[in-house]
Amino acid sequence: MEYRINHRMPVVLMLFMFLWMGSGSALAAETQTPPWGTGPFKVLLEVNSQRPEIWQRTIGMINQISHIVGLNKAKVEVIAWGPGLKMLLKSSPVAMNIETQSMQGVEFAACHQTMMALHIPASDLATGVTVVPGAIAEIVKRDHEGWTQIKM
Repeated sequence: MEYRINHRMPVVLMLFMFLWMGSGSALAAETQTPPWGTGPFKVLLEVNSQRPEIWQRTIGMINQISHIVGLNKAKVEVIAWGPGLKMLLKSSPVAMNIETQSMQGVEFAACHQTMMALHIPASDLATGVTVVPGAIAEIVKRDHEGWTQIKM
């Protein structure tokens, strides 16, 4: 009787074992608590500038939170007041980002006090932007509720 040795068999077996062992470590990595905790996280980004680079940084910060932590674990709100409110307008260069991110659960809030001072009607705001009575009062409220605040 002649035995034939399949030289591919050890390679296939090793590959299978490697994948099987790797899936266990991947599963362990998924169940490990990330260094920043498990959430839920509450982040308030405060913007009172209309400078495009500040708003691009704000949009980038939201994307970073979304990518690293996940919007399912983080509640993100952007509150704009003073000159920053102008970037919440339909005509703003970041209006599309605001609309897209608001559909993903990010909240954008405009200060009603600033809107009155600048004579901006709510109809001029980008889709997805809500109006709060006053930005400072809203910031104080969020602080009391334990939100992390980041001034952009």
